[in-house]
Parts: sequence; C-alpha cells; structure tokens
Amino acid sequence: MTITDDSVRTPERQLASEPGTSRAWWFLGTLAVLRNPKGAPRTPAVIELTVPPGGSPPRHVHEALDDSFLLLDGEVVVRCGEQTLVARPGTYVVMPSGVEHTFRVTSARPARLLLVHADDSFLSFVEAVGTPTTEHRLPPTHAFDLDFDTLARRSAEHGAPMVGGSLDEEDARRYTTSDSETTTLGPVNHLALAVTDLARSEGWYVDAFGLVRVDGEVADDGTGHVTLLHPQGGWILALHSGAPAAIEHVAFTCADRAALVRWHDDLAARGITPGSITDAPYGSGFVVRDPDGLEAELFVPAPAPS
Repeated sequence: MTITDDSVRTPERQLASEPGTSRAWWFLGTLAVLRNPKGAPRTPAVIELTVPPGGSPPRHVHEALDDSFLLLDGEVVVRCGEQTLVARPGTYVVMPSGVEHTFRVTSARPARLLLVHADDSFLSFVEAVGTPTTEHRLPPTHAFDLDFDTLARRSAEHGAPMVGGSLDEEDARRYTTSDSETTTLGPVNHLALAVTDLARSEGWYVDAFGLVRVDGEVADDGTGHVTLLHPQGGWILALHSGAPAAIEHVAFTCADRAALVRWHDDLAARGITPGSITDAPYGSGFVVRDPDGLEAELFVPAPAPS
C-alpha cells in the first residue's frame, strides 16, 4: 500500500553536516563541534574538538568509553597509562576504557581532533557544561572556565572521573623535538595589513573568506585594529587603520618561547639586529627588518592555561 499522507512522514533527517553550521559549544577553553547530522543518531558521536596550544585536560578515566580520535591538525603528546606517544596529523589514537590518560598540545597552532565515540557520555558532558555558540572559533581565554572541584564533580557524573593533573609542558616536550629542531620556523602565523577603511576591509575579508573577529579595538571615528581568524585553517589576519594601504609585516611561528629567545640571540650573534621581545596576553614575538626595511616577525602564541 502506498502512503501519501504528509502527516505520517518520518522526522526530518539531514544526510550531511557542514563545519560552519553544525552545533557547537565553547567547552573548557576548547571549541567542540558536533558533526553528527541533524536528526541522525547520537552514536557513534563524532565531535571535532579544537584545542589551543598548551591545552591539556586533567588526567582522567572513562569508565565505559574507548576514547578515540583522529588528529587532523597540530601535534599532541598523549599519555595513556604507562605509554606516551606523539600524535601528528593522520595519527589515529584509541585509549581503552578504564585506563587513565591525558594529552597536551605541543604545536604552536591549535590542534584539531576528530573524536569518534561509541557512546554519548562525553557529548553529554559537553552539552552539560559547555556554552552553545555560533562562533566557530576558540573561546576567549578564561571566559568559560570551571573551578577544579566543579569540573571534577561534573566529569565524574558523566563517566569520566579525574585522577590527576594535566600533562606538564616540560614532560611533554621530552617526547617531541630536539633543541636543534625547535629552532626551525613553523608556518606563517599571521599577516598584518594597513588598510584605509577598517570597517570596509573587515567586512570584505569576513564575506570573502569566512573569517571571524577574535580581537580588536575600534574608536568612534573608525580607526583602530581588528584580528580575524579563519576557523578551519587557523590562520590569522591582522588589520589596522593606516594610509597608504600596505602589507605591514608577516609573522612566522616558533615552537615555543624558548625557541623564540634562541632565534633572537642567534640573529643578534650573526650581526642581524632584532627588536626587543614583546610579551602580550595573546603571545610573544619580536620584529626584524630586511635590507628594504620590511618587517618580519617571529611569533609564538600564548599557551593555554593548565
């Protein structure tokens, strides 16, 4: 028999999800995006988790969940029981239930993990303590943190009791690069432009490339500066008002602040005069000028709070 009555149709179910329109939460300093399409089963739960440099959860145990993820971007040191490994893009990690574990992001850029979970206990935890957002970027620092006692209690309520602290940076670094390798420059971190009309340029880059504002200060007369982030690519564009329009500087990533200092000292030793290292809430860096007076910045983003 053929049924044509619209009232008995099955509920709407999407076949696919897109990064920019999926449900998202600011979750304990990270961005969690649920990739299960609307109307699809909650399990397996597929969550894209973006964790800032230095991000490290307290050591914990999933009572019934094998905690697994595919690393899409960045570098992560994983500690699971007595084993420690370095995950890089393409690494798939499965941490068995009942075994304590943690990790730390050791790359200078955020890490993106695609979590694949057989049950929805972690998803329920995100829904319970996270802050829903339509801005697919990392949250402001400290804006949505929980005190440790509350965090421990809520985590235990969702099947993941905490058993220790985060993975220490010095400990994690022992498993990554040697000193000689940490002085290798990473990818371009950001590009800074002087623009003649700040509002017009910001609107253009937002519309053209899907950038979102993560920082900025604009005066009543329209002058000032804004920092724009590409949510998926992780690259940054800094705009400030000025005339004539120009590329102000390009910034290259250092592995950490120690590597930044080594670069600064090495350039000075070779007779290339670097500017002073400047520390700010968002990171540290210094500028050096080429023979034409053009600026190149060496920069390391600020680590996430432990």
